[in-house]
Amino acid sequence: MRKLVLHHMRRLRHSPLFARSHNCFDCVSSRIADFVVESCGGPLYYSQRHAHLQAGAGLPLLLDEAGRELWLVQLWHTFDDIGFPPALRADFWAWAEPLSIHLLVRHARVEPPRRYPYELVRSWFHSPATDMLPPIADLIRPSGRSES
Repeated sequence: MRKLVLHHMRRLRHSPLFARSHNCFDCVSSRIADFVVESCGGPLYYSQRHAHLQAGAGLPLLLDEAGRELWLVQLWHTFDDIGFPPALRADFWAWAEPLSIHLLVRHARVEPPRRYPYELVRSWFHSPATDMLPPIADLIRPSGRSES
């Protein structure tokens, strides 16, 4: 789980989402990883290391709707990057997508936020039609030219 979070954070490092983190990016990443690990039933790292923080104190990341979409898309790519088990992806998404709503800044909460169910997002990145394409060798003639 920590590997997932840290890789997700690396994907976001140079995005506008972390413009305020400056040279504290690694400590922010570690704190977020501790939170996710503990929230998903792992060791109590967040409570032990960060219990002195008040709720909402020093939040490193507050999103508007566009930032939330970026955060979610990068999470999806992270699943593939690290080989996150497909059998766990829908469950983790069902936890992380609502979490992203809680990261919205107040002015972004004027309208109900758009929801991104797992199957909808999956359809954006995975098309059953691509699974049915013939191997590339079947598309190339022996002369080396593609079929028209």
